[in-house]
Amino acid sequence: MSKNILIIGGNSEIGKHLGKLCHKDGYSLFVTSRSGQTEIEGTQIQCDPLGDLSVLDELPESLDGFVYCPGTINLKSLQRMTLDDLQNDMNINFFGAFNTFKHVLSKLKKDNGASAVFFSTVAAQTGMTFHSSIAAAKGALESFAKASAAELAPRLAINVIAPSITKTPMASNLLSDDKKIDASADRHPLKEIGSPEQVAKTARFLLDAKENWITGQIVNQDGGMSTLK
Repeated sequence: MSKNILIIGGNSEIGKHLGKLCHKDGYSLFVTSRSGQTEIEGTQIQCDPLGDLSVLDELPESLDGFVYCPGTINLKSLQRMTLDDLQNDMNINFFGAFNTFKHVLSKLKKDNGASAVFFSTVAAQTGMTFHSSIAAAKGALESFAKASAAELAPRLAINVIAPSITKTPMASNLLSDDKKIDASADRHPLKEIGSPEQVAKTARFLLDAKENWITGQIVNQDGGMSTLK
């Protein structure tokens, strides 16, 4: 059966791969970006998660899935970090997610309800040097998602994927040469770095979370980093 899926931030690498998976399954995709153009086949919507969201009022009356993809990697020591750094991470990772999710909530609650997927980071639950700003922002997102999952059950299933570093343009500075790639891979028990394709597959599965009896979960897709030594 076809579903209406809203992907916020369709120009993210994970968003692109998720869009391909959903398109293959015959879903109707509605994809936002600041430019209004993405590589995902579907209805393109120009939209800033922190700006005017009235354009989202034109979406179908009922949505079956919501995915929020925007994120940041802003690594700084506490001595160098500013309030503006923290505010920017909170804006993109948490406030944008809250703003868009709340705006379309009535559509997600229609018919049989929906599944929502957010993205966090392994650093939100595992103390990591220089990650305090992004960990705080994603930690807020995780707590929001779990509380919302409790409040909105049984209409909505809400889950979060918490990856470790993946091979995306956003992480390019951290994976700029073979030495950095090998060192990063070695920190993971599975001795490799994640790919956006792998994370997108998990997101695609969680778009069926309501049917699969899954909600309120933080899925650690991190090569074992958060739980194994």
